[in-house]
Amino acid sequence: MTNSHKMKKISRKERERLARKEAIIDAAEEVITLKGFKNSTMDEIAEKAELGKGTLYLYFNSKTSIYLAICDRGSKLLNQKMAQVITMDIKGIEMVKEMGHVYLDFIKSNPIYFNAFNFFENSLSEDRLVESAIVDDLQEHGVEAMTYVVRALQIGMQDGTIRTNYDPKELGIIFWGASRGVIQVAYMKENRKSLKILSDINFSLESLVNSFIDIIGSGIKNDQ
Repeated sequence: MTNSHKMKKISRKERERLARKEAIIDAAEEVITLKGFKNSTMDEIAEKAELGKGTLYLYFNSKTSIYLAICDRGSKLLNQKMAQVITMDIKGIEMVKEMGHVYLDFIKSNPIYFNAFNFFENSLSEDRLVESAIVDDLQEHGVEAMTYVVRALQIGMQDGTIRTNYDPKELGIIFWGASRGVIQVAYMKENRKSLKILSDINFSLESLVNSFIDIIGSGIKNDQ
């Protein structure tokens, strides 16, 4: 069934509801990008969306629920870009590197999504989120993203460009954890909230991540 056919089955009222929901997320992205999540209010989001606060609460019951919707949007967009890499006619080692660059470009262009990803992961690890459909969806988006990374590693092992003495799933977890940490350090530096050990070192988000990609690529490359 095509997307256009699916859309025909959605009533006009439902289309309007979905459009308003997307408009609220758009407005929230603007407000939170400008003021940060902690300093933003539901009143400001409602004003930006040109809605009454009561109407806003019909769609989202809290600022956290809106932030999770932003996270959901970002996760979907990022996964679409990673899925495209898997279809490229390139060797596995280059595929892994390309995924790194796609992730870097995405984060540079959309820092709000990286912050939303962090919020979700931290809230989940601290058990601050109740079970809900969107939390389940976000968990599945993470699984999907990891599937793309692992598949790229498997392709590289199959075509001989990546060493086979690693478990691809374990490598995928290492990439995810390490890349998250590297980008977090870069943001700390840029926001001047860094540890003293970073104060005398000059680097940017791009230079740090590019170095990380090169190091990882060299480490897993099959030179035989």
